[in-house]
Amino acid sequence: MSDIVVPLEARQRLSANDRLRAFLVLPLVFFLVRQQPDRLERLLTTLARGRRAADRSLVERGLDAVVSVSRRCAGRYCLDRATATALFCWTYGRWPEWHAGAAIDPFRAHAWICVEGAPVREPTSLMKYFVPFISVGPSTNPDAPAT
Repeated sequence: MSDIVVPLEARQRLSANDRLRAFLVLPLVFFLVRQQPDRLERLLTTLARGRRAADRSLVERGLDAVVSVSRRCAGRYCLDRATATALFCWTYGRWPEWHAGAAIDPFRAHAWICVEGAPVREPTSLMKYFVPFISVGPSTNPDAPAT
């Protein structure tokens, strides 16, 4: 968990479909984020298999949706927020670049989402200090069977 909080964009009306998807992925998110890092990586890699890359607009919709239905995701819990956003995209058959890493001096752990290598709604001035330790991207073979 880090002290980086993603600011909410100007409130926009979310579709009932997006709110429902975000709400339905939360139980799985809360299970996943309690796993050991190696197991979390394996589980997310399995979920990402066969998914195409998510675009920025879907990831931003996902962020809006998960922070609107979960106070935990809207606050300091970046791992929950990044995982929920990835699973939101998963419900559309897509997968973003999911990262968990750290910065030193001072030590801070953080999880974030990228699209085409660019962090989504993260302060770019701070992101240069974070090194990803775990990364799960979309499947390189979109024809691989989804699980």
